[in-house]
Amino acid sequence: MSPRRPVLAAVAGLALATACTVPTNDEPVALSGSIVPDTTTSTTTTPPDASARPVVVWMLSVEDGTTTLRDVPRTIEVGTGVQGVLSNLFSQRPSDERPSEVGLTTAIPDSAELLSATPSPDDPALLVVDVRGLFGDAGIQGVELRNALAQIVWTATNPTTGITNVVFRQDGEPREALVDDLESTADPVQRRDYDRVS
Repeated sequence: MSPRRPVLAAVAGLALATACTVPTNDEPVALSGSIVPDTTTSTTTTPPDASARPVVVWMLSVEDGTTTLRDVPRTIEVGTGVQGVLSNLFSQRPSDERPSEVGLTTAIPDSAELLSATPSPDDPALLVVDVRGLFGDAGIQGVELRNALAQIVWTATNPTTGITNVVFRQDGEPREALVDDLESTADPVQRRDYDRVS
């Protein structure tokens, strides 16, 4: 009886080793769909970019002759403040490649530049926006100017900025703003001076 035990152990060991081998194939094999992880339910997230922050700028939607201000999510560099938000509004045209901007437009001309956007030293809720190529012969007039100013005012007075009023300069010179009724005013303007629909 004792000489047979090593033989049985060897046979059992051989059977176990055969059961654990992995079969190989000469051709690639497609994996079953149940083996591939479902990325739509994955809890893995990409860490946020610490150098960027989300903001909102305002673009224009035109339908059946009606112009509406529309909020658009964007991302700007951390620490750039309200000037960074307005720089984004001026420099990034609406793009159909970004789903939230499909069909939108802007009244701010390509040639217009944002020179500065700084809170007044006397009133931190008042923003002084200095531009080039927006007003007068070198810029735009009438409804287009009013719409461009509406975009700037609504973007600048986002609740997170602490800004409630805006005055305009062009190359450092004071400029009157056009409001909803196309009247000019030298007074600071705010969101209520521009309806979201015009």
